[in-house]
Amino acid sequence: MNWMSISKVSRFGAAAVGVLVALGLAGCEKKAPPEQPPAKVTVAPPVKQTVQNYVVFDGTAAPLLYVSLEARVPGYLEQILFKDGAKVNKGDLLFVIEQDQYKQEVALNQAIYDEAKIEFDRQSTLLAQKATSQAAVDSARSKLQQAQANLALAQINLGYTEVRAPFDGVMGRHLIDVGNYLGASPDGIKLADIRQIQPLYIYFSMSQTELLAYIKMAGGTDNLGQGVGKLPIFAALQGDQGFPHEGVLDFAASDLDINTGTLQLRGQFANRDGAIVPGVYASVLVYYGNKRDALLVPFEAVLRDQQGPYVFVVGQDKKAARQNITTGQQFGHLIEVSKGLSDSDQVVINGFVTLSVGKPVDAQTSKVEPAELPGTGAAAKPVAAGS
Repeated sequence: MNWMSISKVSRFGAAAVGVLVALGLAGCEKKAPPEQPPAKVTVAPPVKQTVQNYVVFDGTAAPLLYVSLEARVPGYLEQILFKDGAKVNKGDLLFVIEQDQYKQEVALNQAIYDEAKIEFDRQSTLLAQKATSQAAVDSARSKLQQAQANLALAQINLGYTEVRAPFDGVMGRHLIDVGNYLGASPDGIKLADIRQIQPLYIYFSMSQTELLAYIKMAGGTDNLGQGVGKLPIFAALQGDQGFPHEGVLDFAASDLDINTGTLQLRGQFANRDGAIVPGVYASVLVYYGNKRDALLVPFEAVLRDQQGPYVFVVGQDKKAARQNITTGQQFGHLIEVSKGLSDSDQVVINGFVTLSVGKPVDAQTSKVEPAELPGTGAAAKPVAAGS
């Protein structure tokens, strides 16, 4: 093969390679991806609702009255007339100490008194007839007064043999069994405890930091001081939905405890159903400031990143846009938006997963139910939220 033949073959091979490359490039050309459908979202305007700021404290329940029932006179314990832990009414007979000796003392002193009364009356009559001296009358009067005092003391001691409930309350367990001798003691012998729990107290404290923050938010402590006996407060036990127990601020200390650095407060609660037990932990909600109209959105609609809280809103162009906001407190299932929204904005409350800023959306309009606030219904527990 001469060089001319080789040249022709080379030109043919090069042409073939060019054709194959062109075909390969044509086969590798990518098709444009299909356009994604608009994200489906649910939107709703903010809820305009009257709210009031609050603070939540940790508290502990305590009985309104707590009394140790004691034996005031010696003797054998004869009867226990209640069941441990039972509710009792004021005046109910609870314990009976043997009474025979005390009844005899009353009878004896009654006889002495009657005799002294007769003698005094006789001496008084004789004195009127000038048949006796003034000294004899004075002596009879003195004996009568002493007999009267001894009779009164005997009657008191007889009364002490019956221990009665001083108020409506709940009994603790009895501490002395029937048949035991109750000796004389200057301090008395403890028989049982009784507590008044309807109504009862819940004590709670405000730390120095909380107090200073409260003063700043509420514009002073007048809201507490002037609210004693009037300011409604609400309590929740573990497992409660919202703050179902309503009471009133009953006491507010005038200064901080120097040992604990806290300001003690106390609320009184009717506790009609007996659900609050002394010693139980409770959360206490106290409102402050004036009521005001606020814009609220579902708590789940508020997203957060390094720039702070924000929501997605859908404008008239049917596209999603980010809207930075400032949040306040949470009220039930809603949270306050103090800055960044108007009551006409359409806030995305569902469908965040496929949402992209600036992209069209398929928006379905909904309505958000107002929050149920403590004191007006079974609200969800409020949670403080930062801005």
